[in-house]
Amino acid sequence: MELKTKFKIMRFVAFGASTIIALQILIRLITGSSVCLNAGCKVVESLTAISPLYLNILGFIFFQVVFWQLFNLKSKSLYDIDLIGLVLVSGLVFDTALIAYQIFVAHIFCGYCLIIFVFVIVLNMLYGMRQMAIGVAILSAISLSFAILTFFPIGAKSKTYSLKNASYGVKSCSSPTKEIYLIFSSDCSHCQKVIETLNNCNSCDLYLNPIDTIKSLNISGVELNRQFAPEINRLILKVLAIDSVPVLVVKDAESYRFIRGENTIINFIRRACFTHDEVLYFNEAPVSTDQDITVITDKDEECSLAIDCD
Repeated sequence: MELKTKFKIMRFVAFGASTIIALQILIRLITGSSVCLNAGCKVVESLTAISPLYLNILGFIFFQVVFWQLFNLKSKSLYDIDLIGLVLVSGLVFDTALIAYQIFVAHIFCGYCLIIFVFVIVLNMLYGMRQMAIGVAILSAISLSFAILTFFPIGAKSKTYSLKNASYGVKSCSSPTKEIYLIFSSDCSHCQKVIETLNNCNSCDLYLNPIDTIKSLNISGVELNRQFAPEINRLILKVLAIDSVPVLVVKDAESYRFIRGENTIINFIRRACFTHDEVLYFNEAPVSTDQDITVITDKDEECSLAIDCD
């Protein structure tokens, strides 16, 4: 392919990516939220250390730099450094790490991130065989690194990590007789109704285990946990093949009960956490039992992890 034609196509790709990101920035500034192609977008956004708005601005700058550099066909380098190639490699490293994090840590995809990632890959491929070889090496190295690493908060040991250590915080009672864990999402309406019910419980130590990062909760008396790790809570649901929230984990003397669904959970809390008496039975029949694990569910009162919950 002729150099001018190749660079013209690359400019078109860079401009197209810039336009998509600019629209995303504009929508976020107007509405306060991004356009999400799937539920994974919201989960991934909640896991970033900086606002998604700033990430979009960085992406817009990246594609604009590529777009304007491609007009300089005669002098691509400065001091024998290929500036366009260097910028493209930097973008590829950043986006590959972001996608690898979603695959190996978050275990959920952001559709919008994948689209931007494709734009970056296409630009690197169009730039030439040498750039493609570098790109393949980067993709392989970063993917392998994420695949062999275990991601836990600093100071945490994977062998001893538990729901208790992974909790956002705990609301303790003066003389608790039960220990319960609520796995939930910050944007699930069913979860919020369960949390409202928990405000007045008086006989349960309540551990809050969100699957995403949250800034605050509408519940008083919560002692925050510095080792909070939402990825552990998502991993627990994945291991148990549970694809919805809220989920209440009830720790008994010799077993665990997993109670699912807003009304089912609220009914259990009212029976178990507003009295010091032991709850010997539960009206709802278990859906499945595997040794010491019992799952009780009401699927009409859940928020799917794959589909947004109104």
